[in-house]
Amino acid sequence: MNKPEKHDAPTTISAAVFGWLAAVCTVLVVIEWFVHRHATYPWEGWPGFYAIFGFVAFAGIVLLGKQLRRVIRRDDDYYND
Repeated sequence: MNKPEKHDAPTTISAAVFGWLAAVCTVLVVIEWFVHRHATYPWEGWPGFYAIFGFVAFAGIVLLGKQLRRVIRRDDDYYND
């Protein structure tokens, strides 16, 4: 069998994907300083507003989901009579 190459290791791939994602996000936030946006509300014109808003909304959904799990969770033997 062929031995997997070093660059095929999951940790290396994860680090590469994370690095590219961080680079793209950084470039997009920098571009926001130079692109004029026709905002309806003043806070929509702030640089990085949509990135921060998206992160806060995502974190809120995750935290709400954790609390909702307590309400709708079933016992382990729910389907066993």
